[in-house]
Amino acid sequence: MKKSIAIIGLSRFGLSLVEAFSTLDVDLVAIDVDEEAVKKAGELISNAFIGDSTDIDSLRAAGIANVDHAIVAIGQNEFENLSTSIISVIKLKELGVKEITARADDDDYGEVLTLVGANHIVHPLSIAAERIANKLALGNVLDYFHVRQNYDIYEVKIAESFKPLPLVELNSRSRFHINILLIERDKKIYVPTRDTVLQPGDEIFIFGRKQDITRVLGIFSQ
Repeated sequence: MKKSIAIIGLSRFGLSLVEAFSTLDVDLVAIDVDEEAVKKAGELISNAFIGDSTDIDSLRAAGIANVDHAIVAIGQNEFENLSTSIISVIKLKELGVKEITARADDDDYGEVLTLVGANHIVHPLSIAAERIANKLALGNVLDYFHVRQNYDIYEVKIAESFKPLPLVELNSRSRFHINILLIERDKKIYVPTRDTVLQPGDEIFIFGRKQDITRVLGIFSQ
């Protein structure tokens, strides 16, 4: 059975979620008071509704009472929006939605949203800032993904001046305590094996703790 997801709030973050989920095998519903935002969401999914997420009847009419997971994606650049997020979480709990993820643009907001019933908190502004910092500070890093606790995945571009290196000689697990999960070469994705030789221009996905990954990055930038 498909998982059902509700997106509450269709600002830039909410619309990005709609776009991402629309490519996956889920049943998706979205709601916002802004007609233009709903129209944009409606170009991606069939169930986009104009409605007030602080009104339980509007949520019920959109079918949100039946979803497996609701995401309150409302930004809190104004105090009124924080109030809307809080009330939306409360109404979702009243409807019986079991899993609620709420956006928080401040750590204190996250604590409040948890207190009123959010099961999970996301900090999109902090995530974006951390990804930018990692990409700019470490020149050969194309992208960065935090997994959990101290573990991350880095997408790294191997320098064109790099000398081909057999993966067994790198001995990444023993020397650096990291794993190379995937290699992209000539627009094709490979799962590395013992016989794999890392080549100049390869894009590799490295999994491990940040302090261990940063130790090995210098090798790939030579």
